[in-house]
Amino acid sequence: MIIRRYWRIAVFAPIVGFLIAAGVAIVMTNAGSGETEFRFWFLVLSMANYGVIGLVIALCAMLGGLAAVAILDRQLTKSRRVRTFFAAFGAVVGVMLLSVGVAVALTVLGDAAYAGITIAFGLVFGLAASVVAAVMMLYADWRSR
Repeated sequence: MIIRRYWRIAVFAPIVGFLIAAGVAIVMTNAGSGETEFRFWFLVLSMANYGVIGLVIALCAMLGGLAAVAILDRQLTKSRRVRTFFAAFGAVVGVMLLSVGVAVALTVLGDAAYAGITIAFGLVFGLAASVVAAVMMLYADWRSR
């Protein structure tokens, strides 16, 4: 029943994550200097790099959110607001687990100076992912009725 109701989230969450991160790349890329051709390819590569990172973050948020809903509301008997909270909370936890894993890998590799900032970015990305997860969950519940 969970798969039948929330399959749209599984399809569209990675796409939304990629597009949001690619949009962030457009904003962050300085297109005010250099040749036009160089700026274009730099922007394309930045969009691709940021997009892949956004896709990975979206996958972790999606898995965390759906796992939280599957574990805490297995029969889908709770209200829509509670399921939305579970999905948002699970999205934050999923992204934080990813960032802690990356921080541990950085520490093992000898770049422990970046571990703290990795966890801080994970928290910020997790909060953004929770908002998107809540919106997608509300839409999926609205659509299923």
